[in-house]
Amino acid sequence: MKLFALYSLCFFFAFHAFGQTYYEGTIGPLKFGLKVQKEEQKAALYIPEQGLFEYAVKAPVFRNDSLIADLKEFGTVLSGKVNTETFSGQWKQNGFPAPLALKRVEQLSFLKRPQVPVPPFPYESENVNFTNADQSIQFGGTLTFPKGKGKFPTVILITGSGQQDRDETLFGHKPFWVIADALSREGFAVLRIDDRGVGETTGKVGTSADYAQDVLAALRFLKSRKEINPKKIGLMGHSEGGMIAPMVAAQSKDVAFIVSLAGLGVGGRALLLKQSDDILAKTGTNAAYRANVQSLNAALYEVAFRLPLEGDIKDSLQLAFDNWLKSQPDAVLGQMGFKSETGKKSVTRQFDQIGSKWYRYFLKYDPQPILAQIKIPVLSLNGSNDVQVSAKENLAGFEKGLTAAGNKNFKTMELPGLNHLFQKCQKCTSAEYGMLEETFSPDALKVILDWLKKQ
Repeated sequence: MKLFALYSLCFFFAFHAFGQTYYEGTIGPLKFGLKVQKEEQKAALYIPEQGLFEYAVKAPVFRNDSLIADLKEFGTVLSGKVNTETFSGQWKQNGFPAPLALKRVEQLSFLKRPQVPVPPFPYESENVNFTNADQSIQFGGTLTFPKGKGKFPTVILITGSGQQDRDETLFGHKPFWVIADALSREGFAVLRIDDRGVGETTGKVGTSADYAQDVLAALRFLKSRKEINPKKIGLMGHSEGGMIAPMVAAQSKDVAFIVSLAGLGVGGRALLLKQSDDILAKTGTNAAYRANVQSLNAALYEVAFRLPLEGDIKDSLQLAFDNWLKSQPDAVLGQMGFKSETGKKSVTRQFDQIGSKWYRYFLKYDPQPILAQIKIPVLSLNGSNDVQVSAKENLAGFEKGLTAAGNKNFKTMELPGLNHLFQKCQKCTSAEYGMLEETFSPDALKVILDWLKKQ
């Protein structure tokens, strides 16, 4: 599960040169970055503390030495001028102006990603395309494999929730590229794939069960490749991908092993309730407020959990919210900001998300019946500071399910000091992901490689 926040804005600024140019500064306590590509008629912005990385400006208009980019969806205006070394202007949000000064830089300071692989590579890398069984979806991906002849053990990488590209690009990081590079240097073929509707892959957003079918299509494709050992094709999934991998293995005897990176060992509803509480706790939110949030979330999730997967449930969610409001003392309503219609709308705006088919499937999902079918080798890893998929409960869930399956070859490990993206974290909040230079812990990569080489 990935968490994103947008900082509202709209801007006008001048530009004096061709090519790609970066500007960096701050808005209050927040870092701010701007990228301009005049020849391509493109502009993008960055607010890393808000999880905003390379947000593409829609339809920017270039005029002489200036650029106008009106982001009406955010309702904020940034205006200013650029000289050779600086951009100076004004940030006006909700009618309140604030001065803004950016300096031209070669590279944004918060975009240092030292683990991103650079050529030359000691392995082959090939852009590949394949379709699902009925050819309704075309998939695009990258297959890396060692040089020379041979049938290589192979790993399919499965992304987490949200539509991701083949590198699972998040907050300027490319963890799947880092993993693929490390594995292919050590003798493994790796297939990483664009999710539906992203990059070279077609198709519409589905449920986790639909995405399991996409992985089955990838398995069929790999079996047709001469470089691949069809007896040693395994799955490595991150977050939701760690939930999908066992689903695929339960449907196909072609899966030889599984590596789960922060995958689900508990039900979706329990995980989301825990996730919300852990994120709030990490930011210092008091226990009373968190308890109220838990109570409200539980009421809404119960509706989505109880009702069938199909159909519109917004009216039922509204009824549950109204009943919850009626049951709360006045002090709680004040604390939660629900005495105003604006405060209430902050909840009702989430009804489309909670009522989506993906979200409802996730809430209903129970991994135990699936894990109880898995007898192939499994490595399940979690970071000790993961606030999205808690290590203790989910690793215990894997152990419970795989033990019930009679699985004799599985390993669960809590990796100290790592967050949900398997970065060595400092504050260990979800807002920190993009601020860290590390993309994927070398220690975690070593654990994975050591285990894979024994399979």
